[in-house]
Amino acid sequence: MIIKNRTILPVVISLSLFISFPATLSSQESPSGAVRDISLDEALMLSMQNNLGLRMARTDSAIAREEVLYARAARTPFLSAGINYNYIGNPVLYRDFYSNDTLINYLNHQAGWNLMAGVPIYNGGRINKNIEKKQVNELIMNEVLKMTAAQVRLAVIQQFYTLYRLYREVEIIEANINSIEVRIRQLESRVANGQNLISDLKRTELQLSNYQIEVFTTRNNIAIIANYLCILTGIDPPLLLMPIEAVIEVPGDTMYYEACLAEAMINRYELKQSELSQQLSEIDLQITRSARLPVITGNALYNSQYPVPGTFPPQADILNYWAVGVGLSYEISSLYNINHRIRSNRLQIEKETIQTDNVRNMIDQELKMAYVKFIESKRNIESFRKNVDLARSNYNIVKSKYDNEFALIIDMIDAEIQLNDAQLSLNNAIIDSINQYYSLLYAMGKLN
Repeated sequence: MIIKNRTILPVVISLSLFISFPATLSSQESPSGAVRDISLDEALMLSMQNNLGLRMARTDSAIAREEVLYARAARTPFLSAGINYNYIGNPVLYRDFYSNDTLINYLNHQAGWNLMAGVPIYNGGRINKNIEKKQVNELIMNEVLKMTAAQVRLAVIQQFYTLYRLYREVEIIEANINSIEVRIRQLESRVANGQNLISDLKRTELQLSNYQIEVFTTRNNIAIIANYLCILTGIDPPLLLMPIEAVIEVPGDTMYYEACLAEAMINRYELKQSELSQQLSEIDLQITRSARLPVITGNALYNSQYPVPGTFPPQADILNYWAVGVGLSYEISSLYNINHRIRSNRLQIEKETIQTDNVRNMIDQELKMAYVKFIESKRNIESFRKNVDLARSNYNIVKSKYDNEFALIIDMIDAEIQLNDAQLSLNNAIIDSINQYYSLLYAMGKLN
């Protein structure tokens, strides 16, 4: 579902603002002839299920979880079993510098098996730190997953409303085309009767041609955006999507930049990732330092050997024995050969600290842009709404003069172009304001 700021009172923009807009959107044939209605809620649901980028992020998160479980397994005892068999040829014993030799009848078959178990007792904290490192990496992957989901939601919302805007553009232009076609038929009759010049007819036909080109271009853009929306939602293209149940709401101007910035610094996934990366570098430093600490292990062994080793010639008996013990090891070279590694880890921590500050600056700039653009888009709506009223009044005046033969056809064409442009600008401004609102929610880290 779409997250909305409860502190914002939505101002519903009536569809009557769109001059000459029919109640339903017009359809367009796709190359395959298939048209599919889709609502924003359905598009968001499908994208959360099928989007390939989101599925890869979920897989990365699952991999990180398995890495945590694998790291924890280092605490458990290890158990190994082995079996061996050798065929040994009869040895030759040489005496007096190879002057005399004796062939010994040796036991040719040698076999044995063993079981060995061990458990780490102390290793300088490397196991626990490695587990902690994997857990932090899992948190990073979870933040990446949340960020990817928010990015997909924003892309779906923006493409959905862009598609809606393009359909509205087609309807606005086609409404003007219908009006021009009626006038062309009237002009053809008036030219035939000598009431108008042929140039008046040609100007009107040129205007009609320009509008038809705009419709053709817009329909191509609809096909492109619909294809992209299919990819985002996992719908098999080629399929022409028709947006339905689009809620045209422009939120009230009750947001304050400082409050938005404070929320962004709390919620943004990139900042959380950067802070976790810094924590990861600190753990790496601790793991590097732990190499200077000793390693203590406990082990147990059970062995069976045939024939009995250690005798010559070997006895044709079976020797079984068990042993338990504790092992201590210390890498003396770690006192001097990891100094550069420690310096590298410290520099990485310093870099992550700088990166965190850089991420904060980027979030600040992104939020500032989103906030300013949102406020700007809301004010543009009022300006373009006034332009529509002025253009419509001018059109009505010019049309009245033209019908009474007090205005030229060029005046009529100019008035129609101004009204058409004003309607398109208002349509674009409203949809742009909606998109800017969701961009601001994303910048605040609230689009989830």
